[in-house]
Amino acid sequence: MKFKDLTKEQIEYAKKIYKSPKSEYSWDEKMKILMELFDKSERTVRKWCSNKLGFVDKPENISEQFKVAKQKQHDKSKKYYLISWAQANTPINKEMLINMKAYAKFLNAEILVIAGRYSNRMETLLKNTKESWVDDISPYLAASRLELHSNLDVIGDLKINATASNILVGLNGISKEKSCIIGAPKQQMHTVPVLKNKMPKIMMSTGAITKKNYTDSRVGYISSFHHCYGFVICELCENSHKYHIRQVPVCNDGSFQDLWFSVKDGEVNRIDKISGCVMGDYHAGEHDEKVISKTLELFKKLKPEVVAISDIFEGKSISHHDREDPFIQYEKEINGDNSLKKEIDIMLGELKRFEDYNVVIIKSNHDTFVDRWLKAIDWRKPTTYKNSLEYMQFCTAILSGEAKNGIIPWVINKSFPKIKTLGYNDSFTVNDFELSQHGDFAANGARGSIGNFRALNTKLVIQHSHSPKRFDNVLQVGCSCKLDMDYLKGPSSWMHSHVLLMPNKKATHIFFNDGEFTTLE
Repeated sequence: MKFKDLTKEQIEYAKKIYKSPKSEYSWDEKMKILMELFDKSERTVRKWCSNKLGFVDKPENISEQFKVAKQKQHDKSKKYYLISWAQANTPINKEMLINMKAYAKFLNAEILVIAGRYSNRMETLLKNTKESWVDDISPYLAASRLELHSNLDVIGDLKINATASNILVGLNGISKEKSCIIGAPKQQMHTVPVLKNKMPKIMMSTGAITKKNYTDSRVGYISSFHHCYGFVICELCENSHKYHIRQVPVCNDGSFQDLWFSVKDGEVNRIDKISGCVMGDYHAGEHDEKVISKTLELFKKLKPEVVAISDIFEGKSISHHDREDPFIQYEKEINGDNSLKKEIDIMLGELKRFEDYNVVIIKSNHDTFVDRWLKAIDWRKPTTYKNSLEYMQFCTAILSGEAKNGIIPWVINKSFPKIKTLGYNDSFTVNDFELSQHGDFAANGARGSIGNFRALNTKLVIQHSHSPKRFDNVLQVGCSCKLDMDYLKGPSSWMHSHVLLMPNKKATHIFFNDGEFTTLE
């Protein structure tokens, strides 16, 4: 028998049998009668009765608490918002709430906690317990979509599977062209390509205020490992289309650090140094001056113990990408953009701005442009003769064994011997985060991606793509260069962004919007 062939009388009879009391028929007797009626297996009978015919009375698990949360509206008079996520029927990190409340009072901010409805605790399901949240967070619960800014939404009405590996996958379109904040027990983030002159689009998840609550299954174990206490801070800029958002990871004891503020035991204090900063790809000569100037202002206020820089050299003068294009070569000749010496001098001038800091140069693909140029061209038949002297000097440095790590590291160390220049296979860690990998190469020489590096199960900060991302404990910076580079065509996910390595061994992105990354003083 096919389901569509069931008559009204057969459905009524099946319902009578299925819902009859145990005193009349046992479960096995019910199944035997219905299997004969439908001429189907027990599995199909159960599926038809439960899913298709709706004989099973599903318990109403929506609590009054959640109904109130669905009506929640944010306080539009506020300039700052602290947004986290809480799983139903789960204890909270009480110290984290105490510190969030202290920070909210300090900033005059509103706390919003997205009501997470996911539950995988079998004992809760068996008891048909209504979803509920700890009373302490009831005033902050939100289960609706909130428009914090004309270009930023909080997606509080989305039910996220707490065991999902990649929280944001497939969700790019849910906020149209707006950036959005999604409640989840992991901190993940990526930028979405937008058309030129459009506001950047960032998607990020919050982290949780509730404790780990997973089964002892394989997926539960993995999810428990990546469970992250945290929240997102949103800052609205007065009389402006701008806003700033960033993820704030929280320690197990509930304490956290946000820029130059440290919050612990319900007290807010200032800090004046951080463990390090991994800057967005630099590209000296094509760098964005607003971003660099603001970064140096940040370093005066929040002194980094290490400043890691990648793609410090642009390589436009001798780039292999346009070596065979006579029209671009002509334009370079006319503008003087094909002078390697000029480009190296610009790079060294930019590094001088950072000589007060412990700078580490990460081996990067643009920094190898000179090495590729030396191998590829015939010095007797160049596109221009103005680089002939540099060609001879650099070849000599390689042949004599002076430039074992490449020409750009050799040039840098001649002028700045204290700067550490890394090779592709070197290691350099700060607070357990590996900083040596640019991101252009992954395992076994494969093309790099944040997914490939996450598979290493090592805390990393990478660069290369110019598009900031976070995949749990692997973070990818954006760029410090112009967002309209000649080779960038079509929609772009590039964004000005650094990663700050905080003293509490956490890491977080900062995003520059027209040269600014925060309104905090």
